[in-house]
Amino acid sequence: MIWHTAQEKSVIRNRGGKPLKKSGYDGTLKGKPVEVRSVRKDSRYRIQKNVHRELVKKGGSYLFCKGNRSKKVSAKAVSKKLGRGKWFKDRKYPHKFLKVDEVFRNA
Repeated sequence: MIWHTAQEKSVIRNRGGKPLKKSGYDGTLKGKPVEVRSVRKDSRYRIQKNVHRELVKKGGSYLFCKGNRSKKVSAKAVSKKLGRGKWFKDRKYPHKFLKVDEVFRNA
């Protein structure tokens, strides 16, 4: 997904952050980890369990993108929106979904 990687780097740089070249979260903003999640046509973002836990532990955040819009949301706030339900396991990694409308409702 070349467009996705280019978008991640661009969004992080536009916010004054530093993209990373490693597995895990996508970069840092003001020394804290950040993960970029974007959608084109889907109505929800996929949140990966291991990355999410690391973001929460380190006080990180997400940059959610839809079209030309982006919104920064703390990982702790995302946890509240995800709730305590089970993580899906239909891929190689556990994940949950967060609806686009939940992120951009008050944007």
